Amino acid sequence: MADPNDPNKTEPAADPQEPQQAHPHQKDKGKVVRTAFGEQMSGGIADIADGDDE
Repeated sequence: MADPNDPNKTEPAADPQEPQQAHPHQKDKGKVVRTAFGEQMSGGIADIADGDDE
């Protein structure tokens, strides 16, 4: 079993085709992002939903 504290441990690379998670205080307009439930949505809609549409 691998040691969870191993300093040489590497995280699996993120799939470049997979949309990134939408976050508050980050403009996502013009991108496709994932919701908290993993569903894809327009970044513009995500900005409205998390208050970044100022």
